[in-house]
Amino acid sequence: MTFDAFVMQYETPIRLGFFFGVLLIMGVWEMMAPRRDLILSKVLRWSNNLGLVVLNTVVLYLLFPVAAVGMTIFVQQQGWGVFNYVDVPYALVVVLCVVLLDFAIYLQHVMFHAVPALWRLHRVHHADMDYDVTTGLRFHPIEIIISILIKFAVI
Repeated sequence: MTFDAFVMQYETPIRLGFFFGVLLIMGVWEMMAPRRDLILSKVLRWSNNLGLVVLNTVVLYLLFPVAAVGMTIFVQQQGWGVFNYVDVPYALVVVLCVVLLDFAIYLQHVMFHAVPALWRLHRVHHADMDYDVTTGLRFHPIEIIISILIKFAVI
């Protein structure tokens, strides 16, 4: 089995494994070496913030069951995208795609701060009473939908 075939077959468990693995490592690290006292209990905050993650995941799955990986496969099969027209080594394509997608996400974040209507959605992320590993997961469902559409456009 090729590496690409393996990743495609096990994409969901790989992605979830990394997500929960990093979340667990950072959560344990925060508990063992807290930087400040919490205003709210960690149980309350984590259940609220992770509840938003579950809601956002369900909303995305219902609206976009193929997600970004499915969109990537579709785009590749259609022959769309800059790297289908330019002969570039595969390793360089991977690096450029990661950098370009990350840059697009950065621009999206700037836009969510700069545009008042988008800021009202993005405030959910900044309204956390404390700051920990789950704060980075806390987003309004409409912001998540806009975010995935931007990622689809970049893909």
